[in-house]
This record gives sequence, C-alpha cells and structure tokens, in this order.
Amino acid sequence: MRDGIGHGTRSLHPRHGPHDPTTATPPQRRGALRRTTTIDLLRPAGLDGDVIVDGRGRDLLLAGDGRARVVGESGVRARLDFMGGCALLEIETDPPVDAIQELLGAAVASGFRAKVGAAVPEEAAGRTLLHLLLDDMPGAVLVSGYALHTGGGAHDMRADRAAQEAFLAGRANLCAGFATDATMLSELAETGIMPMPQGPAAPALESPEHPPAWHDHGELPPGGIRRRRRMDVLGEGERLRVDAMFRDTHRDPAGVETIIHEYVMTAEIDRADLRVLSIDATPRVLPWVECPRAAGSAQSLVGQTVHELRTWVRARLQGTATCTHLNDLLRSLADLDRLESELGDGAGSGLS
Repeated sequence: MRDGIGHGTRSLHPRHGPHDPTTATPPQRRGALRRTTTIDLLRPAGLDGDVIVDGRGRDLLLAGDGRARVVGESGVRARLDFMGGCALLEIETDPPVDAIQELLGAAVASGFRAKVGAAVPEEAAGRTLLHLLLDDMPGAVLVSGYALHTGGGAHDMRADRAAQEAFLAGRANLCAGFATDATMLSELAETGIMPMPQGPAAPALESPEHPPAWHDHGELPPGGIRRRRRMDVLGEGERLRVDAMFRDTHRDPAGVETIIHEYVMTAEIDRADLRVLSIDATPRVLPWVECPRAAGSAQSLVGQTVHELRTWVRARLQGTATCTHLNDLLRSLADLDRLESELGDGAGSGLS
C-alpha cells in the first residue's frame, strides 16, 4: 500500500489505521468560546538530548457582534531528561506561578498529574489553561518517544530480550492498540521487531482567512512532536454544544509533518448540572487497524457530570476497549465548568 500525500511515495504497513485527517478548522460561531492549546516537544541537542517542552494556550470568546476577545492566555516552558526517566529539570510558566518549582525532579509520566494537583491546587480547581497544559504533558511526552524510532518503519528489539519483555509487561493490554493480539505486540512477540506507525501528511489547520482561529505558535522544527487541542463551546438555551479535536504530529528531518493520532469529538451538555447528554468520538487518524475500537468507549460518559471526569475517566476507562489519547480528550470536558462561566453573554470587544 502506498501513501503519496504531499511527501513522496512510501510503503505503509498493511494494517495501518484510518488516514482521514481534518483539513480545516471550522469558523468560530458567534457567542462561542474557543480554547486552543499546543505542546511542542523538541530535541535541539539531538535525539539523545534533553527534551524541551513549549506549551501555549488561549481562550477566545467571539461576541455576538462578531468581535473576538481573549479571555485567557497561558504558557509553560520546561526541560526534561527523557533518557533519565523523564525527570523534570526546569520549568517556567506564563503567568509566573512560584509553586510550580515544586514539580522539579518529578517524572513527567505516571503520577505527574497528582503532583500537579498538589503543587498548584488552585490551577487544578480553576480548570485553567495552565492546568490543561500541565495535565497534558505526560501524554505528550509519551508520544514524543515516536521521534526516536520513526523513519525505519520498525523498532528492532531483538538485541535485548530483557528490554523487550519489560516493554511488553508495561504495555500489554494497556489500550486497543497495545492489545496482546493486536498488530504491534503480536508482531513484536513473533519477530522481536515492533512496527512503527506511518501517518498521513498533516493538512494545515490554521486559516489565512481567519488568523485568530488558533493562538500564536511557531513552526514545528524537524524532529519535533506537537500535540494540539481545540474545544469550541456554545450555549444554546439550556444546553451547551461542544466541538473538539486533538492531533499529534511529527516533523521528519526533511520537514514533512505527519499525523500520529487525531480524534474529533462532539457533545451535548445539560447547562444546569453539566451532565453529558450525548457524545460522539470519531477517529480520523490512528496508528493501527485495532485502534478505532476504542471510539465506542466515549458513550460511557453519557449521564456523567463533567466535574469529576478527569479522575472518573482514568479510573473507569481502562484496557483494550479504550485509548489513552482519546481518554485525554474525554477528560478535557472537565474544563467545561470553567469555560461555561466564561461564555457570559457573548459581549465584549477585541480582535476583529
């Protein structure tokens, strides 16, 4: 099978997942609030060097008169020792938060989110942009490991049987893609070589016709990984309409940006108690043919209120019927109690 979308011709694994990327960002509707974030993971010192994290976010309200107003902005800049257990070596935030330094030395991996909640509880309770960026860092850092192995289409682990067994033990049945009978782990068990996904070229989501559609961020340099999110929230009477997406991409040494994961999600929320009335998650780009099985897990949220979704999703949605990256998108619905309060009456002025 061949994929020649914008970056030449290359062979694809016959069991690759869906390749149907989003090609544009929809116009922001009047009265809607749009939250966007990006987290870039860069390796300026080479693949074995420290990872630089550049996270940015913005909340933008589009008033009823068509004028846009920034109601929140935040950023985080960090350095971590990826090869040394993902230990956090440096971190700064914008606006500055002194207590953030309590996270130094922590592994940006399992357990990091609890440490964030303990270090900056007011950010977690307030569902701020900074909290979303910090909460999203472990997932983004996990995906950043893709940069170490992409290019050859496979990762040969035959030289170190112990490392292979440790890898299997830590990931077996973690999610749909890591099911023991799914493509990645079954091929690894049989051959000692784990196939690496090869996604489609990433269509631009920025709109020259509507520059405010996304917050300002630089071009992703070669070798970089980017995780981006968008959530549009619109009040319609007694309900909230939510339209959201996320995308993980990698830019190769030739400068071609390809997609690793992409989901879109829509939801309808009761505005009185923020209970999920309906939800739909659609996989647009995923690594393997087994991965889309996880999309149905989103239906488990129907009837739940958004307030505790960050912990509820992590506790309840586990195993091969789920996707860790989709779960992060579902967990972001917890921010609706903050975003709904920012909707106000849609009045205001600012960017036109």
